[in-house]
Amino acid sequence: MKDFKDAVERSSTSSTSSQQSPGSSNSNPIMLAGRPPINLANPTGKGIPLYQSQGAGNTNAQKAAPARPGTPIDVAQMETLNSRVQSFNVKRSPVDHQQLKDAQQHFQAATDALKAGDYKKAEAELNTLGFPLPKGGGQLGDAARTSAILLGTPVHGRKDGGWQAGTMSEATQQAMKDMNGFAANAKMINRLASAPGGVSNPPTEAQVTQYMRDLANPPKGRPQPTSQQVMQAAGDITGGMIMHYSAAGRQDPIYDGNPTPRAFYKDRAGRTHEFPSLADAKTAATAARAHRSPDAPSGRINQMIARSPDQWSDVTSQGAPRAGRYIGDCESKVYMQTRLLTSAGFTSVGSINVQRPDGIGHMLGVFKAPDGTTWVTSNEDFRQVSPSNAKAGVTQADLDATVHQMTGEVYHTRDLRAYTFSSAATANLPTTGDPAVGSIRRSSEMGMMRRTEVLIPPPPPPPAQSQAVPGNGSGGPTHP
Repeated sequence: MKDFKDAVERSSTSSTSSQQSPGSSNSNPIMLAGRPPINLANPTGKGIPLYQSQGAGNTNAQKAAPARPGTPIDVAQMETLNSRVQSFNVKRSPVDHQQLKDAQQHFQAATDALKAGDYKKAEAELNTLGFPLPKGGGQLGDAARTSAILLGTPVHGRKDGGWQAGTMSEATQQAMKDMNGFAANAKMINRLASAPGGVSNPPTEAQVTQYMRDLANPPKGRPQPTSQQVMQAAGDITGGMIMHYSAAGRQDPIYDGNPTPRAFYKDRAGRTHEFPSLADAKTAATAARAHRSPDAPSGRINQMIARSPDQWSDVTSQGAPRAGRYIGDCESKVYMQTRLLTSAGFTSVGSINVQRPDGIGHMLGVFKAPDGTTWVTSNEDFRQVSPSNAKAGVTQADLDATVHQMTGEVYHTRDLRAYTFSSAATANLPTTGDPAVGSIRRSSEMGMMRRTEVLIPPPPPPPAQSQAVPGNGSGGPTHP
């Protein structure tokens, strides 16, 4: 069954997400990616349900009739998949006929539930069919294998009466990914449906951010959710909203260029000089050359054309949706996680741009919870950073270890020696606008400059030991 499992679990990465501007040089393009949701790192919060809350002070806030989710976007794709399943010739298959017939019934029930907007039933039926698929490359269960067979995986009978699954075609792989998308969307909507005012499908920015605020601020008498539960909620919403472009068979999204592009150059000593604009960089370069300054550029000036999401419409308008979700990439998901978690009272520590030697990359977010714990997000996955020394607390080295581990899981490798990690600290950004979202763009720029920032500064050194108490017994220095 190895070929069968590998076909479903195959991971893919992206191409260009940021492009170099005409006339600039050396600012290598930033190509960001992540994995399709079929192949995910195992999150710390696996299995924790979303906490339902009406939120503090919201008892009388909703006067209008609650919103209803309706059918998923691209529900026609589910109908197409179900038609394929229902037309499967059970009698000619070596697989247990009752098993196949039962799965066909669950496919029909899931399709009917989605068309009726019954996400509780839809989630249950899709779970019965094996969706969402195992995370982290886990072994497929019997239900998911049966679903794959009904969706087109060839099966060959054996002389001993058993059967062997063949190689899954690209069309069947895509069908499995689409089913995974509908399952993730149903899971999200089923959780959000009890929120005050209801929820549409897809949810609006106001609906999901309000949900996160309510989640973090339960009414009196309700238990406070743990940081892990809040992280799980944000991950489930992110996964239910955005389908990675590679899982949809699409091209890497290209966002509009961020405003007021910055520029930089390197001098002969290799030091980086950064400027607010290309014009400022040219002015400084001209002056430095005129004065034969060591700060003069050694080569051309580089304008940094960053293309990172900085508003909700950026992550909800990347081509036609598919299988119940918008299309996006790792940057889309960092943006979504940032908006959700900061709405729940988490603090953005920064964003991390990862680049492989071939130009393909990834992006992660780093957040600090109100209880002081530190968390890293990678697509919809998350992991708590554990301190190597409990007394010292979480250090930059601890964060680096977690980031490297999660990156290795994305690319299925332990050898990250040729990878570059460029961090942007939210605390170093201007307070105007949304610095948490701004760190996404900034980490892309840091990657272009091959620079990085410390996200967790070391604690200040202990105060020096006080001098001996003066003999006058005053407990301090004497003054003339």
